[in-house]
Amino acid sequence: MLPTAPNLRYAERLAAEIREKVRLGQFSMAEYFPVNGDTKTGNTVGTQLETWISTQRIEASTRSGYQAAINFWNLAPRDSRGNTVGATPLNALKVSHLKTAIASRQDLSGKTLNNYTSVLREALALANDDGLMSDNPMDKIKALAHQKDPPDPFSRDELELILEKFHDRYPGQAANFTEFWMWTGLRTSEISGLTWENVDLANGSILISEVMVRGVRKSNTKTNVTRNIKLNSRALAALQSQRQHTQIKGKEVFQHPTYETPWEDERAFRRSYWTPILKHLGIRYRRPYNMRHTYATSMLMAGMNHSFCAKQMGHSVDQFQRTYTKWIDGEQNDREMDLLEKTLVTQKRKTSVG
Repeated sequence: MLPTAPNLRYAERLAAEIREKVRLGQFSMAEYFPVNGDTKTGNTVGTQLETWISTQRIEASTRSGYQAAINFWNLAPRDSRGNTVGATPLNALKVSHLKTAIASRQDLSGKTLNNYTSVLREALALANDDGLMSDNPMDKIKALAHQKDPPDPFSRDELELILEKFHDRYPGQAANFTEFWMWTGLRTSEISGLTWENVDLANGSILISEVMVRGVRKSNTKTNVTRNIKLNSRALAALQSQRQHTQIKGKEVFQHPTYETPWEDERAFRRSYWTPILKHLGIRYRRPYNMRHTYATSMLMAGMNHSFCAKQMGHSVDQFQRTYTKWIDGEQNDREMDLLEKTLVTQKRKTSVG
């Protein structure tokens, strides 16, 4: 290892750990020192994770997620004495270390932990390819079961109360932003990245071809497919109202009312506008992203064609139906049961006559 400041600190910690194990009679030469002077096995899990991420060509938002996983493994305990997985030499990493680290975070969801294990699995696979490890302990770690949270839309009454309060308390840009989001169901990155050049007021439509993720504009969408969205009258009215605020600038349609900068993500909107409104109204808190689910279920409850709804949302028809099956099945189940009920009534009449 190079004599950098972090590596020197690691060496000091490792030396202290070895001395303590010697004192307790628990020291194993093979666990800490390479066989036959093969120093390439002296890398730690932490340094291997840094090596791996340096090889990735990824977006800033993806890198942030990977870094969260790296931070987890660098801090996660591998044993009862608090030794971390990140400080463990690659050749000393055991399956029990990984299971201990995962079990230590009962507060994290199965999905989050699976994301973290996926990063480490790839980093260790790279170590295998480079000849730094003979096997990958992560191959013996099974994915944790987790259930995707179902959509949690606002009711029509809640929707109207929220929009009414926004227009009353935050008239102008914040109200226009919320009204448009509620009645288009765009993804957060899509509404943040919408520009006036992609708005067609004459035809009442918008083109989704680029997005804004953590303040970085990307010339492609989440699904790498552009789509045209037909606007309903309320979404179109919100755009017309917004023209006076940002159209002359010719760039983003919606901006932060105070700073006149693009909405980088939903955090600033949530903190300054969304959370206070829901708290004031006494409405159960849900993230602004649930406006997307609200629009989807509003279309379904209006009896609109599933194919059209899916195109509006940027989903395949199958994905749309899987995501909103509760609302689709609810209506279909009622219709099917009505057919049975009609036969039951007919049968009852025949029995009475007999």
